[in-house]
Amino acid sequence: MLENLAILSGITYLILIIKGIRYGWIFGIISAMIYAYLSFKTNLFLQGFLQIIYVFLGAWGFIHWAKEDRLVVRSLTLKQNMGVLLLGLFLSGTAYYLISFTDQESAVLDSLVTVFSIIATCLTAQKLIENWFYWWVINVLAMALYFGQGMENSAFLYLSYLLLSFYGYREWRMRLKKEHSHA
Repeated sequence: MLENLAILSGITYLILIIKGIRYGWIFGIISAMIYAYLSFKTNLFLQGFLQIIYVFLGAWGFIHWAKEDRLVVRSLTLKQNMGVLLLGLFLSGTAYYLISFTDQESAVLDSLVTVFSIIATCLTAQKLIENWFYWWVINVLAMALYFGQGMENSAFLYLSYLLLSFYGYREWRMRLKKEHSHA
């Protein structure tokens, strides 16, 4: 029941974010609070920590998106993208090392999903189109992570996120092209 509420809130969040509706962040916060509880309950410590961070990032995204009346999509340079990727890999390695001293399950997957989810959420809040590339990989890894923990409904959520993220990229790409044609 609780997992299903988190799933419904999460899907609502993503659909609204794709459309550039800032109230989507509220649904993301609700989903994250529920998933924080569920993650700690199933010994996915980094996922629980990630969900708590999502609550704060959701508040930041909600406030940040209030500054513009519409979704203005931007893009990173290749050099910036490489920096983001290298930072993510370094931080994932650090997270893995730190949790290797616990009874954490699926430590490698959890480290990658956690670190890159934080990065992708920051990119989303800044309306950077590259967030979708990260979400494609994160969603696949998260499906494996949750399925391995017996949380099949949550694995399905990440499959839904994956499919919606392709749609999100297409929508944001069209906005980016439209904005460049008006510039």
